[in-house]
Amino acid sequence: MSYSDEAITKIMNEYDYDRTVARLDREKRVKDVHEKFPEILKIEKDISAAGLENMGRILKNPEKSAEFNREFEKKLADLKEKRKRLLLENNIPLDYDEVKYKCEKCLDTGYIDRKKCPCFVNKIIKMHHKMSNMENMLHDFSEFSFDYYSDRKIPSLNMTEKENMKSIYDTAIKFCEKDDFKNLLFYGGCGVGKTFLSSCIAKRMMDMGKTVVYVTAVNLFSEYEDYKFGRRKDNDFEKTLDMMEQADLLIIDDMGVEVPTPLSKQFLFDMVDKRIGLKKKMIISTNMTVQGLIRLYTERIESRLFESFIILRFEAEDIRKARLTKGE
Repeated sequence: MSYSDEAITKIMNEYDYDRTVARLDREKRVKDVHEKFPEILKIEKDISAAGLENMGRILKNPEKSAEFNREFEKKLADLKEKRKRLLLENNIPLDYDEVKYKCEKCLDTGYIDRKKCPCFVNKIIKMHHKMSNMENMLHDFSEFSFDYYSDRKIPSLNMTEKENMKSIYDTAIKFCEKDDFKNLLFYGGCGVGKTFLSSCIAKRMMDMGKTVVYVTAVNLFSEYEDYKFGRRKDNDFEKTLDMMEQADLLIIDDMGVEVPTPLSKQFLFDMVDKRIGLKKKMIISTNMTVQGLIRLYTERIESRLFESFIILRFEAEDIRKARLTKGE
């Protein structure tokens, strides 16, 4: 089962469960009211009986159907008014016998006239958040602040830190909006906003209904080698691989922190190459220089990076330290 299929299956199972719970809750409410207030049960039975009685009278004397219907409507109105009075006197909701769905628009089916209900879309977004591995680290673009970037000139870029960051920010927005945009390679020192901006991009894309997977290089390569050498007793990593291949966006964070082996180098090359072939978006971030990253992973990946990635340099003081100093 693919990443997206698994998410949809879980959501539909949730809807099935919610409908079952809603019906059981309704049955319990009705039973409790009828046991405590038998006069209400009697009136409801009288209402049902009145309808059957009217149908029987019309079948026997169809020529009097108009007269019978008028009599029935009057009787029905009297019974309903009596029922309403009893419910109000006993502080019972007038709709106590109706099924209470979580979503009254789609009645917990997920669809309205064969179109996804807004509640379905929200469930997909929440599921994507959870399956992305970023649920607790997502940020919105509106939270991004340029105040931590100075007006210090960066000679090699011929712009200030703040100007550079605004350019990177604009590129990140375009990356989310354009399907045919190149991949992104973020590089720079620790605490300069690479992971934060990645999380902004991830949230924006998930809010657009896209699937995102976030992994750190250390965990990814460690789990991959455990998988390849049979050190794992489960098949969870096969699901991870499937998710990484199919997700609309793959984020590999902290490249270069780990010590790559020939196996992990080949794995990285194959994953990047496959996603480029599938035209799936990627973000790779590293604390290393681009040249250092290429030396670490060999020149095989060099062509992939320069052909298919926009290389963006983050330059600033450690923002995390600045926030701590300001007490944020």
